[in-house]
Amino acid sequence: MMVLLDICASLYLGRKVSNEVNKKELIWLLPFTLIGMVIGITLLVGSPSEPLLLVLGIFAAANGIRILFQKNSITHVAIHKWWGLPFGAAGGIFTALFATGGPIYVSYLGMRIADPKVLRATMAFTIFMLTILRLIFMLTVGLILSLDVFLLAAILVVPLFIGISVGVKFHAKLSQSTMKRLVGLILLFSGSMLLLRQIKEWVAL
Repeated sequence: MMVLLDICASLYLGRKVSNEVNKKELIWLLPFTLIGMVIGITLLVGSPSEPLLLVLGIFAAANGIRILFQKNSITHVAIHKWWGLPFGAAGGIFTALFATGGPIYVSYLGMRIADPKVLRATMAFTIFMLTILRLIFMLTVGLILSLDVFLLAAILVVPLFIGISVGVKFHAKLSQSTMKRLVGLILLFSGSMLLLRQIKEWVAL
C-alpha cells in the first residue's frame, strides 16, 4: 500500500519541482542504494525484523535530536559525498525490508543540500526511485498483487493529495532554519514511534 501511495506522491511532487532536483546527488546514491537493497532482500528472507526496526528507530530519533539541537549557522557545511556509501546502503537495506529508508536519506541529503526547495525536490525523486525499485521486487515475489491493498490505497490517495497540497503551500513560506527544525521533528517522531512499537511488542510477549 505504501509503495502505491509513494508512487502517487512522488509523481505529483516530481511534476512540480523537477527543475530543482539535485541530480548529481541521486546518481551518486543509486549504486550504494542498489547494493543495500540486495542485502535487504537477503535479510528479508532469513532475518528477524525486530532488531533491525529497533536500530532504525534509534538512528532516526537520535538524528532528529541532533538536528534540533544543532546550532544554526549562516553557512551550510556539507558532509563529504563519500558518506553516501553508508547512508545509501543503509537506506537501501531498510527500503527493501520495510519501505522505511526515508529517514536515512533525509538525514544524508539534509547534510548535503542547503536549499530547502532543492532538498524537498531531491527527496521526492529519491523516494520515487526507491519506490520503483521496491515495486519491481514486490511484483517479482507477488506481494503487491492483492485487491485489498489496491482498495485501501485508493481510499487513502485523496487525503494524501490534500496533505501534499497543504504542505506545498506551507513549504514556500519556510526559512532554512524552520525547515531544518521540521526535518528534525519528523525524524524524532518517526524514530520514537518505531521504538514504542517495538517496546509494546516486547511487553506483550
